[in-house]
Amino acid sequence: MSPSALIKLIRSLSSSEKRHFKLQSKMQSGDKDYLLLFQLIDSVKNPDPRQLKEEFKKRSPGSSWENTCIYLGSILVDCLVRAKKEKDVFCNLLHQLQEIRILKERSLDEEASRQARKVSRIAAEHQLYWIEYYCYRDELQHCSDNNFAGISDQELVALQMKGKNILKSLSHIHDHYSLYELLHYRLIHTGKIVSEEGRKKLNDLMLSEMVLVANKSKSFVSQKLHLLFQSFFFTVVGDYHSALKSFHHLNALLEKNQAFLDHPPLDYLSALTGIIESLYMLGNNTEAAYYLDKIRNLDQPSYPEYFRFLIRKTVAAQHVLMLMRTGRTAEARQIIEEIPPAVFDSYPLADEEKQCELYFYCSLAFFQLRDWKKAHLFLREIMNGLRLPEHLLISKAIRLLNIIIYYEKNDLTHLEYEIRSYKRYFHQSRLTKIEKLIFRLVEASPAARRQLCLPSGNRKVVADLDAVTKDRYEQQLLRYIDLAGWVKNRLIPAQAHT
Repeated sequence: MSPSALIKLIRSLSSSEKRHFKLQSKMQSGDKDYLLLFQLIDSVKNPDPRQLKEEFKKRSPGSSWENTCIYLGSILVDCLVRAKKEKDVFCNLLHQLQEIRILKERSLDEEASRQARKVSRIAAEHQLYWIEYYCYRDELQHCSDNNFAGISDQELVALQMKGKNILKSLSHIHDHYSLYELLHYRLIHTGKIVSEEGRKKLNDLMLSEMVLVANKSKSFVSQKLHLLFQSFFFTVVGDYHSALKSFHHLNALLEKNQAFLDHPPLDYLSALTGIIESLYMLGNNTEAAYYLDKIRNLDQPSYPEYFRFLIRKTVAAQHVLMLMRTGRTAEARQIIEEIPPAVFDSYPLADEEKQCELYFYCSLAFFQLRDWKKAHLFLREIMNGLRLPEHLLISKAIRLLNIIIYYEKNDLTHLEYEIRSYKRYFHQSRLTKIEKLIFRLVEASPAARRQLCLPSGNRKVVADLDAVTKDRYEQQLLRYIDLAGWVKNRLIPAQAHT
């Protein structure tokens, strides 16, 4: 394992995982250079690989830096796998498949066969199809190796048909995944859908998905993937009523099938978050609070620490947003000041979008309170700490807010640089109507700005803003920040707002 990967792995460990690793290391005899390296990495918040290497060589001059990194990484991964096996059915069954292979290699065929049937039964209960198929294939191989002793022709065919039906289920699930991945791929490489023409380019995926659903597979995974595809598709095209309906069905499916959820339940968290965002777009803040409580209740000791921090980040960001949407910005500031530092600092790479949203909404709260300095501090933290992914709308929202703050501060030097950087990064040809309106304002000369404030200029701006607020594709960016409202307040007299 490379030093940079090892540092990232150690920084991701929870307190209990570190304790488990140290207990395991005590059971080993001899020199423990890897433990010294672990302590060096763990004692520094942001360790530098070169400095670590120098310090390690100073304290243990006879040891190999590269080999120690590799060995420490191997031991850590082994510890994490053992811990995961105790809590995750999938990992546990994978471990048992390894045991089955070992038993067969030692000619303990009967014991291996009994364990394979047990694993097959558990896999079937949890709809882990490829593990179930592996067990059926193993059982058929066992029968063949023993010249089909004790099995009739009908029983053999029935066993083969069970395996074939499992492969059909796997094929159906694969097709669902393929469509979902194609949708995701196209959105990443073309950006969010910003026009009806862009939506039409995705219609082939929607039609293919409808044909696939017509096969009426009743497995949990197929139903989950169908509802994920539908909710994701409707969200990206701005149809929030349909998206909310799909998210509600998805949430009901996940809550009804708790035994099939992953550990931790990331799909369930994604569904709840999707419901809240759709409710916000429809102006339903009361019901959103109910689903936010459901997310808060996922912060359980049985889940990994990184997931629990992801829950806390999500709750903090959504709580701040909820207060701002109901006009309680002063309360939002109080909530921000009460957020523990660990929520900001822990596992920033576990979900970059959630990390960005947390900092963005904190910045937006101080922006609304006209505290430019604090608003900029939150933005700088995230812009310096992460490379904002181009395909995420939150990246646009962060950089637009950054530009607006420079405009409000009348910091023209930084403003010009940020505008050029923004257009270069997000490609000027792909800018939405509201982005063009923002730049039309912030780039205008004093004389041009005065012209925009005149009645004739106002009428044009009002018409443009009306077109933006009625365009559901523009709403995708506006859900993060009321850019249309900001333009109105800067250019249009108060009496013209009505």
